[in-house]
Amino acid sequence: MDIKAKPVKDACVDMLKHGQRQRRYTLKKKYFDGVPANQVRTTSPVSCMSDDQWRALVEMWSSPKHKV
Repeated sequence: MDIKAKPVKDACVDMLKHGQRQRRYTLKKKYFDGVPANQVRTTSPVSCMSDDQWRALVEMWSSPKHKV
């Protein structure tokens, strides 16, 4: 397998994006969905994510586009 070939690189990028999307979905389901707005955590519940990254996710999930 040629690791420098464009199709291989594209496949790797797709797998990484899918994994990242699944991780966000899991975090949202566990720590955001069904939690009252005033009780949503302001600090990261996981050690692999900074508080700033967590707040950015919460802000994104709170937008009208993501509430649908």
